[in-house]
Amino acid sequence: MNFKPKMTPQELSELTGYTPQTLNRWVRKFGWKTSTLPGVKGGRAHVIHVDDDVREYLMNTPLMRNAQQAQLAEPESHYAVKGDSLEYLWLASLRQLTESEREQLHTLLYREGIGGIIRRLGLQEDRQ
Repeated sequence: MNFKPKMTPQELSELTGYTPQTLNRWVRKFGWKTSTLPGVKGGRAHVIHVDDDVREYLMNTPLMRNAQQAQLAEPESHYAVKGDSLEYLWLASLRQLTESEREQLHTLLYREGIGGIIRRLGLQEDRQ
């Protein structure tokens, strides 16, 4: 993994698959060193200092171990998903599910299809 010495939670989320909120929670929980980003309104923007402890923790998370295994097994792809795209958000959300939740979602998709999920979410447009 190509970690820079200092990365924002958003940059780390795009690299690891975890949400910025999860990374910020780990910053507080494990006391990772951070520094503020000057010039950002609100004063809450920060970068995480990616030292050996942070790197080791991230590399030993389930998502990173799975990503390493998949990277070894799968040839390099020629596509990219932008961090703010719907596809990225779906993939990031799916990665956060437990195995049980994934199985339930799989069953729901298989049984009702995307149309059923759209209806359940109340997103169906009236088509005439």
